Amino acid sequence: MSSHTGSERSRGLVRSGMATFRGSYQHSIDHKGRVSIPARFRRLLTGDSNDTLVVLRGLDECVWLYPLEEFRRFEDRLRARSFSDEANRRFQRMLLMDARDETLDTQGRVAIPPRLIAHAKLEKDVLVCGLLDHIEIWNPELYEQYLGSSTRTYEDIAGELLL
Repeated sequence: MSSHTGSERSRGLVRSGMATFRGSYQHSIDHKGRVSIPARFRRLLTGDSNDTLVVLRGLDECVWLYPLEEFRRFEDRLRARSFSDEANRRFQRMLLMDARDETLDTQGRVAIPPRLIAHAKLEKDVLVCGLLDHIEIWNPELYEQYLGSSTRTYEDIAGELLL
Protein backbone atom coordinates (compact mmCIF):
# COMPACT_ATOMS: atom_id res chain seq x y z
CA MET A 1 0.00 0.00 0.00
CA SER A 2 1.36 3.41 -0.95
CA SER A 3 2.10 6.01 1.68
CA HIS A 4 1.67 8.84 -0.83
CA THR A 5 -1.29 11.19 -0.82
CA GLY A 6 -3.44 11.84 -3.86
CA SER A 7 -2.18 15.41 -3.77
CA GLU A 8 1.46 14.29 -4.05
CA ARG A 9 0.59 12.05 -6.99
CA SER A 10 -1.41 14.77 -8.77
CA ARG A 11 1.47 17.26 -8.44
CA GLY A 12 3.86 14.75 -10.00
CA LEU A 13 5.95 14.23 -6.88
CA VAL A 14 5.75 10.46 -7.23
CA ARG A 15 5.97 8.67 -10.56
CA SER A 16 6.22 4.96 -11.14
CA GLY A 17 8.12 4.21 -7.94
CA MET A 18 10.53 7.11 -8.31
CA ALA A 19 10.65 10.04 -5.93
CA THR A 20 11.00 13.57 -7.27
CA PHE A 21 12.74 15.82 -4.77
CA ARG A 22 12.32 19.57 -5.33
CA GLY A 23 12.86 22.71 -3.32
CA SER A 24 15.35 23.79 -0.70
CA TYR A 25 15.15 24.06 3.06
CA GLN A 26 17.32 25.69 5.71
CA HIS A 27 18.27 23.32 8.52
CA SER A 28 21.14 22.85 10.93
CA ILE A 29 23.60 20.06 11.57
CA ASP A 30 23.90 18.98 15.19
CA HIS A 31 27.07 18.18 17.15
CA LYS A 32 26.70 14.49 16.21
CA GLY A 33 26.65 15.28 12.48
CA ARG A 34 22.92 14.70 11.99
CA VAL A 35 20.76 16.71 9.59
CA SER A 36 16.98 16.80 9.67
CA ILE A 37 15.42 15.76 6.37
CA PRO A 38 12.32 17.82 5.49
CA ALA A 39 9.02 16.00 6.07
CA ARG A 40 8.08 16.59 2.43
CA PHE A 41 11.18 14.63 1.34
CA ARG A 42 10.70 11.89 3.95
CA ARG A 43 7.17 11.23 2.65
CA LEU A 44 8.66 10.41 -0.75
CA LEU A 45 10.77 7.52 0.54
CA THR A 46 8.97 4.31 -0.42
CA GLY A 47 9.47 0.65 -1.14
CA ASP A 48 12.90 -0.74 -0.40
CA SER A 49 14.14 2.77 0.38
CA ASN A 50 11.72 3.21 3.26
CA ASP A 51 13.82 5.24 5.69
CA THR A 52 17.24 4.40 4.21
CA LEU A 53 19.39 6.91 2.39
CA VAL A 54 22.78 6.28 0.83
CA VAL A 55 25.02 9.13 2.00
CA LEU A 56 28.03 9.84 -0.21
CA ARG A 57 30.40 12.43 -1.59
CA GLY A 58 28.72 14.77 -4.04
CA LEU A 59 30.17 16.99 -6.71
CA ASP A 60 30.96 20.67 -6.11
CA GLU A 61 31.53 20.37 -2.34
CA CYS A 62 28.20 18.93 -1.28
CA VAL A 63 26.92 15.66 0.19
CA TRP A 64 24.54 13.49 -1.83
CA LEU A 65 21.67 11.54 -0.28
CA TYR A 66 20.08 8.90 -2.50
CA PRO A 67 17.04 6.81 -1.60
CA LEU A 68 18.18 3.19 -1.67
CA GLU A 69 16.12 2.35 -4.79
CA GLU A 70 17.49 5.33 -6.72
CA PHE A 71 21.04 4.52 -5.67
CA ARG A 72 20.63 0.99 -7.01
CA ARG A 73 19.83 2.52 -10.43
CA PHE A 74 22.94 4.70 -10.11
CA GLU A 75 25.02 1.62 -9.17
CA ASP A 76 23.72 -0.20 -12.25
CA ARG A 77 25.06 2.65 -14.41
CA LEU A 78 28.43 2.42 -12.66
CA ARG A 79 28.54 -1.36 -13.10
CA ALA A 80 27.79 -1.02 -16.82
CA ARG A 81 31.10 0.81 -17.27
CA SER A 82 34.31 -1.18 -17.54
CA PHE A 83 36.30 -1.38 -14.31
CA SER A 84 39.42 -1.69 -16.47
CA ASP A 85 38.90 1.97 -17.41
CA GLU A 86 41.17 3.99 -15.09
CA ALA A 87 38.86 7.03 -14.88
CA ASN A 88 35.91 4.79 -13.93
CA ARG A 89 37.93 3.01 -11.22
CA ARG A 90 39.15 6.31 -9.80
CA PHE A 91 35.66 7.83 -9.78
CA GLN A 92 34.12 4.78 -8.11
CA ARG A 93 36.83 4.70 -5.46
CA MET A 94 36.47 8.40 -4.67
CA LEU A 95 32.67 8.30 -4.76
CA LEU A 96 32.25 5.22 -2.61
CA MET A 97 35.13 5.64 -0.18
CA ASP A 98 32.95 7.29 2.47
CA ALA A 99 29.53 6.08 1.28
CA ARG A 100 27.16 4.76 3.96
CA ASP A 101 23.63 3.40 4.12
CA GLU A 102 21.99 5.46 6.85
CA THR A 103 18.54 4.99 8.33
CA LEU A 104 16.59 8.04 9.39
CA ASP A 105 16.21 8.24 13.15
CA THR A 106 12.81 8.71 14.82
CA GLN A 107 13.16 12.49 14.46
CA GLY A 108 13.80 12.27 10.70
CA ARG A 109 17.52 12.97 10.88
CA VAL A 110 20.31 11.33 8.89
CA ALA A 111 23.89 11.01 10.11
CA ILE A 112 26.61 12.48 7.89
CA PRO A 113 30.07 10.85 8.27
CA PRO A 114 32.83 13.20 9.49
CA ARG A 115 34.85 13.01 6.24
CA LEU A 116 31.79 14.06 4.24
CA ILE A 117 31.11 16.91 6.66
CA ALA A 118 34.69 18.05 6.00
CA HIS A 119 34.33 17.56 2.20
CA ALA A 120 31.25 19.83 2.11
CA LYS A 121 32.59 22.20 4.79
CA LEU A 122 29.33 21.81 6.72
CA GLU A 123 29.01 23.91 9.83
CA LYS A 124 25.97 24.82 11.89
CA ASP A 125 23.60 25.89 9.11
CA VAL A 126 22.99 23.70 6.07
CA LEU A 127 20.89 23.91 2.93
CA VAL A 128 18.93 20.76 2.03
CA CYS A 129 18.15 20.81 -1.71
CA GLY A 130 15.99 18.43 -3.74
CA LEU A 131 17.48 17.50 -7.13
CA LEU A 132 14.92 15.20 -8.75
CA ASP A 133 16.29 11.73 -7.85
CA HIS A 134 18.46 12.74 -4.90
CA ILE A 135 19.01 15.31 -2.16
CA GLU A 136 22.05 17.54 -1.72
CA ILE A 137 23.36 18.97 1.56
CA TRP A 138 25.30 22.23 1.16
CA ASN A 139 27.02 24.81 3.27
CA PRO A 140 24.72 27.78 2.38
CA GLU A 141 27.65 30.15 1.81
CA LEU A 142 29.37 27.72 -0.55
CA TYR A 143 26.10 27.19 -2.41
CA GLU A 144 25.74 30.94 -2.98
CA GLN A 145 29.36 31.10 -4.15
CA TYR A 146 28.72 28.17 -6.49
CA LEU A 147 25.65 29.86 -7.99
CA GLY A 148 27.55 33.13 -8.45
CA SER A 149 30.65 31.51 -9.93
CA SER A 150 29.23 30.87 -13.39
CA THR A 151 29.65 33.42 -16.14
CA ARG A 152 26.56 31.99 -17.83
CA THR A 153 23.07 33.15 -16.95
CA TYR A 154 20.21 30.92 -15.90
CA GLU A 155 18.48 31.79 -19.21
CA ASP A 156 21.53 30.80 -21.28
CA ILE A 157 21.82 27.44 -19.55
CA ALA A 158 18.06 26.82 -19.83
CA GLY A 159 18.14 27.60 -23.54
CA GLU A 160 20.97 25.14 -24.08
CA LEU A 161 19.54 22.30 -22.00
CA LEU A 162 15.82 22.60 -22.62
CA LEU A 163 15.85 23.02 -26.41
